[in-house]
Amino acid sequence: MKEERKKITDRVSKGIPNRRTDMKSDGNIVEALITYMQNVPPGKVEDVRALERMLFQCWHELGGDAESLQGYKLLHRMEDVEWDPPEISFTIERHGATVMGSTRADLHRWTVDLEKGVAEYGKWGMRQVRAKQPRLDVNPIAHEIADLIVNHKDDNRLKWYEDGRVTVAIGKIIPDTGPKDTLSARRKRFRRALEERLKEHGWEEIRANVYARKEKATNE
Repeated sequence: MKEERKKITDRVSKGIPNRRTDMKSDGNIVEALITYMQNVPPGKVEDVRALERMLFQCWHELGGDAESLQGYKLLHRMEDVEWDPPEISFTIERHGATVMGSTRADLHRWTVDLEKGVAEYGKWGMRQVRAKQPRLDVNPIAHEIADLIVNHKDDNRLKWYEDGRVTVAIGKIIPDTGPKDTLSARRKRFRRALEERLKEHGWEEIRANVYARKEKATNE
């Protein structure tokens, strides 16, 4: 038995198969993982890297939620690994939200039941992975744009019409960068601040980002 277990450990340490067919040809790797875990004391798992490699190799054989995570994403990413026979539990940081511009990553807590051959997860929380963008003070920007409008100035952020209406190119003022929620909140605050400034001079918003003097707006 010890000799067989050593063969399993040696095979895992030599390299990671990079093709699904390679993994299947190794036989029942779930059984190999069970055999490996028999020598791991319950509690916090210290040798996480060896376990990552073995889980990667058998991930395609597990049921439950396993198909929602590609096995290679376990490598060098498993945290807080616990062994409570027959279950292995660990946390994985997911980067889907950060790809979309968020500064926070989702944390998923996985449980692999070796007896049932299934892997399941639940949302565990979030982690700040990079600094938040500083809060944008929109008031000076709104003041500048309001002055340009009130004084009927030409500017590449404004589009004037013959009847005196003006469209504010908000994309040039607050560019479409960063998390969508942050962008939406900044533009909303800017529009509110600009509307307040323009009201003092008899202007109002007649539709999104389009402004006119009140007497002209009434005639619309």
